[in-house]
Amino acid sequence: MRLFENLALFTMLLGLAWSFAPEKRRPRTILYLPLLIWALLAVHIIVEGARWQMVPAYLFALGLTLNNLRLLRRKQPAQPLHPLLRLLLVVIFLVLFLVIYQLPQILPVFTLPDPGGVYAVGTTSLTLVDSARAETFTASPDDQREVSIRIWYPADPAAKARPARYWFDHPEYAGFLAAELGLPPMILSHLRLVETHSLPGIPLAADGTVFPVVLFSHGYRLGYLEQNTSLMETLASNGYVVISLAHPYEAIAAPLADGGTARLLSAVKDRFMESAVEQEKSLQVWAADTRFVMDMLESIQPDSPLALLAGRLDLEHLGLAGMSFGGSTAALVCLEDSRCKAGLTLDSPQYSAVEAGEMAQPFLFMVSDNGQYLKRGVYERATGAAYLVTVKGTEHYNFTDLTLISPMLAALDFSGPINGQQMVRILNAYPLAFFDRHLKGLPASLLNGISAEYPEVLIESRNTQ
Repeated sequence: MRLFENLALFTMLLGLAWSFAPEKRRPRTILYLPLLIWALLAVHIIVEGARWQMVPAYLFALGLTLNNLRLLRRKQPAQPLHPLLRLLLVVIFLVLFLVIYQLPQILPVFTLPDPGGVYAVGTTSLTLVDSARAETFTASPDDQREVSIRIWYPADPAAKARPARYWFDHPEYAGFLAAELGLPPMILSHLRLVETHSLPGIPLAADGTVFPVVLFSHGYRLGYLEQNTSLMETLASNGYVVISLAHPYEAIAAPLADGGTARLLSAVKDRFMESAVEQEKSLQVWAADTRFVMDMLESIQPDSPLALLAGRLDLEHLGLAGMSFGGSTAALVCLEDSRCKAGLTLDSPQYSAVEAGEMAQPFLFMVSDNGQYLKRGVYERATGAAYLVTVKGTEHYNFTDLTLISPMLAALDFSGPINGQQMVRILNAYPLAFFDRHLKGLPASLLNGISAEYPEVLIESRNTQ
């Protein structure tokens, strides 16, 4: 909850309490308390931003103001209320206030954990067009495959730069996501007020360091470029260039080169959900998207939209990662492409090629409590270093930033009971330790066994000696 929201609500409660105090004991000046309430609400709206969860509080403040104006204009003392009636009204209004207070708590403007590294975090986005591939999900034969990317990178602190808000340039995506979940479009609109730690458009760190690279793919259907922003920021702050790929028409939304938006296509989604053959086809498309971006990184020209990264990428130490179907993609590309030096999946299914293969690169499998997507044989057949991290109290969507949306998600069976902030800390810590060990060659004691800091985590490993 935000500071001025808190102060305004506390002051409203104080005003409510005084409005029920006996008139002889109530200083007349206390009736002017709504002036302070509206001052706090004005600062809240200007600085923090208004949101629909606070509308009942705004109306409550209006009601309190009108009541106090009535009391100020009254010439004669009112007849005292019967004690039982006074008690009943106090209980009713306290219950009402508790409901008003809880709504912003249930759907908070959450805070992303501090990235914790030595670098500030820069970010930029662009759309790459693969002229060698036709777009198979649209009707026009002339459409070419587009892959939008968002880059997070190590940067120097920039005093005048303002952090981006959570949806970055696309707050309308909140409505798309809510609609796909069967919720009112406005229900997630407040996420546009969440501040990230990402500073748009600032230069790469000036120290000349060549940084390892991690490519990340989102999940199917509800996925979007920024769905694991906290993890991206953590890696970038600790010295990685992280590139998130949007796979158009199978993400909730993805930017296009012409400024338009590729929305999730219901027909494509339905075929995917009903057919293993269609899932394998999509997997190949996503894998081709990933290889295309890898190819682009190898041939950055001075006039390239990727020129920001020229000469600063250590492509000999490149990792692939993804959540859900994005992790399936990362595993397939690592199996087939030696440019992948380490891989990470976040609660991802494994498809036929990966299930039948042997993962030679170091790999970290993070899975939910029920392990519904884990095919243990993939972990057990790995010939490289392999880690299996099970996070107790989790469901599938705990492995994205969506774990922070509401403490009520577990009651709605959308996520497990794990605390959202703790889950994000786990999601940040274990991938960072894994890539530090296998892309940078740094010690990573977190991978050696049970951690007192993260008692929710069970970890197994093989081929690590």
